[in-house]
Amino acid sequence: MNFKLKIFMVAMLLVNIQLFAQDTYDLSGTVTDANNVPIPGANILVANTTRGTQSDFDGNFTIQVASGDIVRISYIGYSTQNVAIVAQKTVTVTLTEDASQLDEVVVVGYGTQKKSTITGSISKVTNETLDQIAVSRVDDALIGQVSGVNIQATNAEAGGAPTITIRGIGSVTADSGPALVIDGVVVSSDFLGNLDMNDVESFEVLKDAASAAIYGSEGSNGVILITTKSGKAGKTKFSYQTYTGIKSAHGSDDYRKSVADWAAIELDATGTLSNETQYAQLLVKATGVDRDWQDVFFDGGTITSHSLSARGGSEDTKFSTSLRYLHDEGVVITDDYKLFSANMKVDSKIGEKARFGIRATPSYTKQRRLPTSIHNPTRQSPWLPIYHTEESLQFINRDVYPDVGVGDYFYENHLVELDVNGDGNDSRPRTSGDSNPYAQYVEREHFEYNTKLFGSTYLSYELLDGLTAKTSLGVTLEQRKRTRYDGVLNHASGNSRAAYYLANRFRTRVISDNTLNYTKTFNDDHDLNLLLGATIQKRTSEESITTGSGFSNDLLKNFQGATLVDLPTEINTELRKLGYFARVNYAYKGKYLVNASFRRDGSSVFGIDSKWGNFPAVSLGWNVAKENFLLDSDAVNTLKFRASYGLTGAENFNVGDDIVNAWPYLALLQNSNSIDNGSIAAGVSPLNIANTLLQWEASKELTIGLDYGFFGNVVSGSIDYYKRTSDELLLNNPVSYISGFNSGIVNLGEVENRGFELELRTRNVSNEKFSWNSTIIASTNANELLSFGDSNNALIEDDYGRNSQWINRIGEPISSFWGYVVDEEAFDETSFRTTYVDSPWNRINGQSDDTIVKDLNGDGLITEEDKTILGSPYPDLVYSFTNEFKIGDFDFSFMVQGSLGAQVNNIGDQYFYNWFGNRTRSGGELEAVANGLVSDVSFIQEKVLTSDVIASADYFSLRNVNLGYNLPNDVTDRIGVAGLRVYATAQNLLYITADDYHGFNPEHIDGSNPRAYGSQRAGTPIFRTVTFGLNVDF
Repeated sequence: MNFKLKIFMVAMLLVNIQLFAQDTYDLSGTVTDANNVPIPGANILVANTTRGTQSDFDGNFTIQVASGDIVRISYIGYSTQNVAIVAQKTVTVTLTEDASQLDEVVVVGYGTQKKSTITGSISKVTNETLDQIAVSRVDDALIGQVSGVNIQATNAEAGGAPTITIRGIGSVTADSGPALVIDGVVVSSDFLGNLDMNDVESFEVLKDAASAAIYGSEGSNGVILITTKSGKAGKTKFSYQTYTGIKSAHGSDDYRKSVADWAAIELDATGTLSNETQYAQLLVKATGVDRDWQDVFFDGGTITSHSLSARGGSEDTKFSTSLRYLHDEGVVITDDYKLFSANMKVDSKIGEKARFGIRATPSYTKQRRLPTSIHNPTRQSPWLPIYHTEESLQFINRDVYPDVGVGDYFYENHLVELDVNGDGNDSRPRTSGDSNPYAQYVEREHFEYNTKLFGSTYLSYELLDGLTAKTSLGVTLEQRKRTRYDGVLNHASGNSRAAYYLANRFRTRVISDNTLNYTKTFNDDHDLNLLLGATIQKRTSEESITTGSGFSNDLLKNFQGATLVDLPTEINTELRKLGYFARVNYAYKGKYLVNASFRRDGSSVFGIDSKWGNFPAVSLGWNVAKENFLLDSDAVNTLKFRASYGLTGAENFNVGDDIVNAWPYLALLQNSNSIDNGSIAAGVSPLNIANTLLQWEASKELTIGLDYGFFGNVVSGSIDYYKRTSDELLLNNPVSYISGFNSGIVNLGEVENRGFELELRTRNVSNEKFSWNSTIIASTNANELLSFGDSNNALIEDDYGRNSQWINRIGEPISSFWGYVVDEEAFDETSFRTTYVDSPWNRINGQSDDTIVKDLNGDGLITEEDKTILGSPYPDLVYSFTNEFKIGDFDFSFMVQGSLGAQVNNIGDQYFYNWFGNRTRSGGELEAVANGLVSDVSFIQEKVLTSDVIASADYFSLRNVNLGYNLPNDVTDRIGVAGLRVYATAQNLLYITADDYHGFNPEHIDGSNPRAYGSQRAGTPIFRTVTFGLNVDF
């Protein structure tokens, strides 16, 4: 080719490029629905290219086009529109609802299903509903969003997970939380703490057995399906979300008592002041310290979050990646939580028939945990200084503590005993016995480090038209390290408790699912879907625990600084499961619906004769709105009756020992050392009683429901009634002492949960300039024990040494509170009431006519026979009311949420009032009580439960308030971004509790005993949060 020809070809290429550049231009447009309401997030793609974008909050978009292009506009639930480009510069696109598209977006177990053909009880929550809420955990965003789901802030520490229950608690020892499925793979429930809300596309909650039975034992308490965001074809979209906020505790005015307050109470009750009280007054006068410990410990906190994501791809391969950093400071001193996480998701189309996907989510958390329950500092004496001053040193017992100086921690044992009131008896001021609470928190460094990796991959192939095979693999790896260093300055009664604790745990979870799915429509009237599958799962846990003590200083906060190191304890467990499942869905003309499924699971938890459990389910539906007599109705859009019945099982129980939990049917051994002639002799001893007859807990559930939508779905929602009966409960049951054990695991008992659920959604106003939507969610639940073997009831030991505080009694809720009823009429506001006891800390054998508890059986004595049920820890009603407004570029929403009918055993009252409100009279036999302010100290020292510390757990909260503003397009265009939203949000601005509740958090539960539900010494307080955030799209 000669030089001139080359020049000519280059010139022609340049001309063509210039002509092409002249032919492309920016097309501006708006996407709306049939009511002229803008549709944000609609996908706009130039066909056969990679040029694409999305509509902004006002439905507007800009994209580069050329004459002859076809622009495709799509949005979930609407028919796709194709716009031919001739030479227009602007376009308005109106999308119309597509019923078939609406049906396709509902995710069910191991697949998807048309919304109109669903016969189970399934609730869906989309990211559009939740993206205005700034939360550190995704489960917090679900509060008040779904009927039948109760989410309690049982752990209000920074990064703390709430407790989630669906349709009540049906087991005494088994885990009551729902299964969690991320993009089709079952994962551990604690994975929710590592998931970024900005990565979530939608939640589907499977509430009834017919929906959840396909997951077998995993679905015994319901299932939460989470679908994460995927990339979309077109230009890569970058997003940055950040928010920062301040947190403050909802304290308790009932626990704010100064020395002057207690002196007034004592003076009114007895007419005199004790030596202890006068000594406290002397200290207050000298040091000026008369504090409310809440002001010290509830110092508030901040929360900061940064998220960066990139999503995009082509028609064949789509990707989504994100990074997140979260720093959450708790409202209690030393409470701190940091999270680093990432997410990567790729979905690819290989040819016309194959699909491949991979996902990885690594995370790392560092948390400084609270070293003790918050009841320790809040019950401490108000006169106690944190550090010594010149004023406090004049009261030091120098014979015992000659070296104590200014700036040292103050301990009550430092004080010299004095006779202040001149009665001839020396004493110190009364304290709680918890030493210096500030030193307990600061000098005890309790950390937890978690490194996690969740990964999954899948491959699907369309074998025939409508027949698809799919295999998936999910892997979860978790490394947890817990360290507890109690420094040499952490004293109890003036003595150092320096110690180090180290626990390392490594857990794995591998699950493989393999399915065949067949979908076919016959003669346009018969819709059939068949599913066959098998799943295999293996979980392992390896844990080692080592402790050391005898530290002389804090320079080496490890075992090198200890003078005594105990032998390590190792706990290794393994669980294997194998399952087979099948499901058939059939719909005739979309009107008459049948769904049937079967799951068979085998678990290594049970012996050979009971290893397998069978879980069938069936559900029926009638789409009345599709009948001819309603087909053309403008008033009725959706009217579907549903009924379902199914069985699920449980084997994930907790009886207090991980080894026994894993192999309860085997006779297990444990290391057991003894002393032989002054030397340690190693040996083994039995760990448990074997029970080869153990079998699955089984739950049978009936649900009857109605889905409705009227007047163009302006009013829509659902109503459900359910009754779930759980039997063959797995629990520890007392056995004869000659066995050498106190209890053994058996299948015993039957419990029922029943209730109603309501979801009501209304579009009150909907136009281009203003919209207003409302949602009401309400759920009731009644829990009842139906049988308990050969016994009518069984007492439950607690973890506080207070004898039995709970009871399982036929006809009552499980784990009901059990104790004495206080005789309210016997109270006198100006005097003491008394009761006689054998001696402090022994069982009551009262004989006084002046007793303040009721003699229910009328025998003249206060004995065990006078105990009764005092309440239930389960709410009768959980509700929420949400309103969402859009005014131009502004959006505003709020939710009120609450709970009614539950009681709480507020042990914090006993601790607090015992130390401050009572004084012991001569001999220790006669205990006094100041009415209305304190509990009877004899019952506290006897460690039994009385009705005056059973309080209502009712609460009403302004759970969320959100105000946002989306910058107009002309502004975002000038600053070079695709979209920008600024917002302010608040949680728990208002939180009202019942008058008789004196604590910090009625939702809190001390979770050390799964059978003893609803008790708290003093939970980490509910807190209000105010945050300011920014979302930017590029």
